[in-house]
Amino acid sequence: MNQQLKVMFPAWGKATGLLCILIIFAAVLWLVWTGNLNIRYTADREEVIPIWHSMLPAFLGIFLIRIIPYKSQDHLYFQQIDYQHLVVQSIVLLLSGVLFTVSLITIDPQGLHFQLYYLAFKLTTLLFIPLILLLIYRKITGGQQDMISKKPRSRGHVIAPLIVIVVWCYLKFYSPIAQPEGAIEATNMSELLFLVLIGFMINSVLEEVFYRVWLQTRLETLLGRWAAILLVSILWSIWHVAIQGSGQWDMDVATVIANHGVTGLFLGYLWSRYRKVWVIILIHGLLNASPYFLLQILFH
Repeated sequence: MNQQLKVMFPAWGKATGLLCILIIFAAVLWLVWTGNLNIRYTADREEVIPIWHSMLPAFLGIFLIRIIPYKSQDHLYFQQIDYQHLVVQSIVLLLSGVLFTVSLITIDPQGLHFQLYYLAFKLTTLLFIPLILLLIYRKITGGQQDMISKKPRSRGHVIAPLIVIVVWCYLKFYSPIAQPEGAIEATNMSELLFLVLIGFMINSVLEEVFYRVWLQTRLETLLGRWAAILLVSILWSIWHVAIQGSGQWDMDVATVIANHGVTGLFLGYLWSRYRKVWVIILIHGLLNASPYFLLQILFH
């Protein structure tokens, strides 16, 4: 019989989850109330799309994850770790994510200096601080493994997430509600491909490892699955104000929560359900560089 995940602070988890739901609902309601139903969907372009065009693929993806039969493996992370160690790790990671957000939104988001600050802040708060924390923890525990048990992989454990990915990709990039894509202007394609690969590592890989693998996994044990997903989704979404804000803080915050926050729910549930890091990195990578964009680079 499979062991069940024991939540350490269920009351705090319920309160956190409810508060996060209210924040997401308030963000969407504010956009509707103010008539801003078209939102900027990426930092790379000024174009806007209807808010529901962004939210529908994420919600349908969540629905598919829920209904597609899938026998979960034992993902009892951190169950043998002293809860005080787990609390400390979670607080440090959470504060590191907050520091990243605050660092970005307090500087001028224009020019080359912002790009340099952005890279320095991200590597420091989302990579170096967590790595130092994990190395200290590993030394204290003598390299104890986080996962208690692992079951052999089966074909079904690949098919289920692939179905979700294919349906989500169709809705996001090829369906009637797909986000608009422009043609790439003539440029050095080798250089552009190199920049895409660097961006993939700095954005897609690093963000998913920090927010979902490191932070969400720990918070699931402390607060419960959906409380952790909701909290991390909001934290992940807020920093995007720094790169695609318009200067109206209320509209900017509401937009990133309604757009990136809801997408974060999809990514968080993907991780919580399947525990396959390649799945969430692939989805995040496609958000930053769509299949249409990648094909233009490869076959230009």
